[in-house]
Amino acid sequence: MPLRAVLVRILAAGPVLAQGNLGRVLEGFGDAPAFEPPDDIQTVLDGFDTDAGPASRQPTPPEGPPARLRFGGRVSQRLVINVAHDAPPPSGVDHRGLSSMQSRLDLDADVRLGPAWKARVEGHFWLDPAADRANGGPGRSSEFSDAYGREAEFDELFLKGPASGSLDLTVGRQILAWGRSDLFRVTDVLNPVDNRLPGLTDMKDHRLPVTALRLDRYADPWSFSMIAIPERRFDKLPVPGSDFFAGTESLPQRTTPDDAFGSPELALALNGTFPGWDMSLYAARLFDDRPHLAATPSGKPLLRHSRISMAGAAGNLVRGSWLIKAEAALFTGLRFSNAGARTFSRLTTLAGIEYSGMSDTAIVLETRNHHIPDYDDRLASMPDDRRRNEPATALRIQRTFLNDTLDVTFLALTFGESGELGAVRRLQLDYAWTDALQLSTGLVAYQSGEQTPFREIGSNDRMFATLSFHF
Repeated sequence: MPLRAVLVRILAAGPVLAQGNLGRVLEGFGDAPAFEPPDDIQTVLDGFDTDAGPASRQPTPPEGPPARLRFGGRVSQRLVINVAHDAPPPSGVDHRGLSSMQSRLDLDADVRLGPAWKARVEGHFWLDPAADRANGGPGRSSEFSDAYGREAEFDELFLKGPASGSLDLTVGRQILAWGRSDLFRVTDVLNPVDNRLPGLTDMKDHRLPVTALRLDRYADPWSFSMIAIPERRFDKLPVPGSDFFAGTESLPQRTTPDDAFGSPELALALNGTFPGWDMSLYAARLFDDRPHLAATPSGKPLLRHSRISMAGAAGNLVRGSWLIKAEAALFTGLRFSNAGARTFSRLTTLAGIEYSGMSDTAIVLETRNHHIPDYDDRLASMPDDRRRNEPATALRIQRTFLNDTLDVTFLALTFGESGELGAVRRLQLDYAWTDALQLSTGLVAYQSGEQTPFREIGSNDRMFATLSFHF
């Protein structure tokens, strides 16, 4: 038979073979694991997937040493419009319309000081003409303008490097984030926070840095941190003239046992990282961010921050697409305005889960509770306004669109079992026009509750937009 005829018959029989004997021979091979070459072979094969021509076969030029100076920053313009306030009485504060038009400049620089040491400098400056324009109106004072009209500050200013082979030293103003939650503060107690406009940003964006000396010792898989914080800083809170301020009169003068720098806060942390899980143990002796009213010998009221102790733990557990997190902290030495010299303890617990099994989507659900075991009924009255149990729940859903250029975030914070203590809802869209130019916009809705700081804030709903240019 001619060779051409033989080839024709073989080709014609191909479909039959594929469905018959050949199909049975190949049966089961679809479930076999893909062949993974050994590491040394894989290294040799790297780069053979594509061939863009002779240039692709040229040796990769060696990377130069890291730059000694890296400089960057951001220019941003934010607009905030209050959308739910009614017209005030003639002597009241008018919160309607534009409440902020903040122009902000952020600058940062990293400097390498030899092979192992580095320095970081980061700071910001902003002006808000809307707040300055409101100054002098009914209910608005220079205190309001100082808090909302302008600000210039070093955010981070530290030097970091090895003090010995396995001991690192960091000294200067820095962020010291503890815990696992991004939505609640349980063991994250070393940095105060900026709560002048609550609900507009996540916790990670409103921590206030503190001047600290930190020593970190590493012995894989463990690390141990020793921290001393001599700088006295406390939460930044709403002031009279703000629609988040409860009341109409200024608070009494705030004082501490020491000056701005004095007897340091002390803290210890032990961290362990293992396959699929991690854990941390914490201990701290610090000042309570929440002050209590006390009187001088002359009877003048003062706000004092008592010295308290904290012992806590936190951990993560990974199971497939699930991340399970937990935190607990016991605080002792707490003092309240209505209970005189008596001290109290508080146990704060948190449990949460994070699911990332859906494409481009992350879902976080966390629940937290403050429990005062030695509760006194006097704490329910103002200005303490505390409950024996104060539960709260947070739900955050994030999804990306348009090839990761658009992020949509929905956040729901509910205080109390069903929001009776207050609630916040935020819908936010972040769009990256380019790597440098980004737009963030959204809406924050508030629900009034039975507890400070949520009393009578149901009309504080806001629309916001921020245009940022990174360089």
